[in-house]
This record gives sequence, C-alpha cells and structure tokens, in this order.
Amino acid sequence: MKLGNVAAWAGLFAGVTMLLGCGSTGAKQDAEVVLDPSYYSDIYNWNDSRGLEQTFLGRGINMGNFFESPSYEGEWNGNLTIKDSDFANIRAAGFASVRIPVRWNAHALNDAPYTIDPQFLERVQEVVDQALAHDLRVIINTHHYNELFYNRRELKHHMARLHGIWDQLADHFTLADYPEDQLVFEFLNEPHEAVGVREWNTMVDDLVELIWQDKAATQNNELGQRKIMIGTADWGGPFKLPDLRLPEACNADNTIITVHFYEPMPFTHQGAEWTPGAMDWVGTRWLGSKREQQTLFNYLNAVSRWNEKPGRGFEINIGEFGVYSKVSRPEDQRAWTAFIARESEKRNFSWHYWEYSSGFGAYDPYAKKWRSALIEGLIPQQ
Repeated sequence: MKLGNVAAWAGLFAGVTMLLGCGSTGAKQDAEVVLDPSYYSDIYNWNDSRGLEQTFLGRGINMGNFFESPSYEGEWNGNLTIKDSDFANIRAAGFASVRIPVRWNAHALNDAPYTIDPQFLERVQEVVDQALAHDLRVIINTHHYNELFYNRRELKHHMARLHGIWDQLADHFTLADYPEDQLVFEFLNEPHEAVGVREWNTMVDDLVELIWQDKAATQNNELGQRKIMIGTADWGGPFKLPDLRLPEACNADNTIITVHFYEPMPFTHQGAEWTPGAMDWVGTRWLGSKREQQTLFNYLNAVSRWNEKPGRGFEINIGEFGVYSKVSRPEDQRAWTAFIARESEKRNFSWHYWEYSSGFGAYDPYAKKWRSALIEGLIPQQ
C-alpha cells in the first residue's frame, strides 16, 4: 500500500482499532514483544542462496516512490534518484531481486499508439540494467494507473492504452537482451475500483495473449518464455484469489502469483499522512502474540490452500509488505517484518519488502545505513 492507495483499506480496518489498542496507554503500551526469537534467524536456510534455491525471486525489495510518482523520479523521495550504488548495497545485504514500480501512464501519450516518452523509457532501462549488473533479478510493472481505476466512462480507452504500453515494453525488453531468468513482467499493480474482478480477468486474458502470442517474436520463442506476474483484484488482497481466472496458457513455469500484505492496517499504516484516520492509530502495537499471529495466519493459509489445489503450484510472491516507520516502534516493526518474512519462507513464498528508502524504507539514505530493526527482520544474520 502506497501514497494514495489506502482509503478503501482504511475504512475496512477502522472498526478494529479498539481491539488492537490503537493510540491507547496502559498495559499494552508497556508490553514487550513476545515473538519467538527463532523468527530472527535463518530457520529455513535461505541465506546461502538468498532464497533462489527455493524460489525464482527469493528475497527482494521494492524500489518504491521513485518511478511511480506523478511527474518525475525524485518527486516523492526528496529529489533522491536511484543510483547504481543502491543495487550494490541491496545485493550486499542479501537480497536476490528488486521490484521496480513504474507509472508508465504518466509518461505515455493518451491517444494511440500511446507512445512512451523515450527519455523516460531509457531511464527505466538504465536502472534495470544496473540492477541486473549486480546479479539481481528484476520485476517491472505498471503502477498507479489511476485514470484506469477511477474513470469508468473511459475504462475501455485505458484498457487499450495499457495494452499499448505493454506492446511497447515487449518490443523494448526482449528475451534476446533481457532473458527470462532476469526480468519479469507484472501487468498491473493492485487493480481496484473500475477494474473489478470481471474487468481484471478480461484484462489478464488480453495481456497474456499479447505477451505470449502477439509478441512471441520477442517474448516467447526459442530463447524462452517471458515470466509474468499476476495479482488480484480489490487492491491485490489474498482473499480475492478464488476470483482470479487465469488463462490456460498460465502454469507454474511461466506465471508468478502475487499478493500484498499490510494487515493489520492500523499497525502498518499508523501515522501515515495520506491515510484517513491513521493519526488515530498512532500507538498501535504488534507484539507477536498468538492472537496477533493467528490473524496473519488466516491470510497466509488462505493463499496456501488456494495454491495447493490441482493444476496450480505457482510461485507465490508477497509483492508488498511493510510498516510505516514514522511513529511505529522499531521492536514492533522488527517482529512483524520477521514474522511475515519467515512465514513466507516456510511456505516457499518469495517476497519483496515495501520499500527501499522512503517512508517504509529499510534503508536510511541520509545516514547511509540500513535501519537495524528492519534489516534484522528481513535478512537474518544467523
């Protein structure tokens, strides 16, 4: 969940704030984290391979708030831009992949053929190349396509525009230059509002046909087949998986299924200025109690059950999970983050923390060091 993407979720979780001790004083505010310390260790032996022996994407991080801002790369990040050294830093920390969210629609013509600004495309390519040069696998997506989500009267137009954007990306990022074991295409981040279940299933059919059939010369040929990543309608939530209808061409070798994980919102988004009601959540704790764990197990186990059905067995990717750092307690951040990461690894789910160096960031770009509470939760040192 990012800037501008949380109003619907805020209302959903507002009713449970009292149960979570939001903004309260007393016993829970003085309580200590009770999560088993094993969650801060490499229980499932992912360290040596960065998770690549268990999954295709392994442990990853999002390059959030750079290319998905409305106008320019540093708009949401204090004019910071992505540097080659960032990928060296990410690789050295023990990550295996990066997800690069991109608001292509802000840099493409509104009318056919929906030409992407060449300079912007070259800049994204430069960043992809830098990440690959540091032995990181890469996901690029379409992020914050708000015209598609919030303009029902022009839905068909923007569906065609999204198709046109991916048509260009398929020609630009070819298998010849970006092999299937290096780059993944994620069609659309967090479909919602006008893009409901029915619309999203239609769009998935269209985009799968585009990438693997219409663009077979660049994306599905003797060099291999481009891996794609597909999320769910209703903001990418786990419980919409049963409504996802995948084309027959999708299988465990060519498709990764992604879900996003910010539960409970009053904890992960406390104090988030863009989230209605978030100031009332300040003080929410996450201690790792059995009750708190069970709430998250309900989500994780629902994903596992869906994927265990015949004909599935996809790689599941927790494409986003994170805690806003401004007011949340570091020890609680550490516990929640470690719990999600280890429980994902237990299930052989790859994951991408949201995000690298902004409001949820695991790395402090000014102090030039990883935030200890987060990196200790993400990459165990033992």
